Amino acid sequence: METSASELRGVKGMRRVEFFRSQSDPTQYGAIMLFRNMADLDNYKEEQSGTYQTMVRSVRENWCDNSKPVTEQIYEILDI
Repeated sequence: METSASELRGVKGMRRVEFFRSQSDPTQYGAIMLFRNMADLDNYKEEQSGTYQTMVRSVRENWCDNSKPVTEQIYEILDI
């Protein structure tokens, strides 16, 4: 995951990326990628689709329990 993290931190529009592991089940991992805005996320997915898809495939093949769902969720950070 260190390779993925360093690649992701260099992506245009990426504010931050964090990887985490479940305390109750250390075999479960996740990632949070924060982009400046939705346009940056869309550009990343379109322009870096090879990198993005390679990373997703690698995570699924090497880290995921395929009996459990892998989901992508998009949230907006509120400046409150």
